[in-house]
Amino acid sequence: MYALSGLFSLVVFVVALTILSRTLPGGLGSRQLVGLVVGYLLFIGAYATAWFIYSEIDSREEI
Repeated sequence: MYALSGLFSLVVFVVALTILSRTLPGGLGSRQLVGLVVGYLLFIGAYATAWFIYSEIDSREEI
């Protein structure tokens, strides 16, 4: 379930970047793109950390 929602967030991110690059008058500049990608990677890092923590909690509760 966690992997599926992570994949969904990646699809939404790519679609949003595509829409932004086509609708902005000058397109996405490299500086803007780097900022968006770094922000997304920080989000994925926090998401993966939470995934790991909750997986560990779930595995310990079943014992």
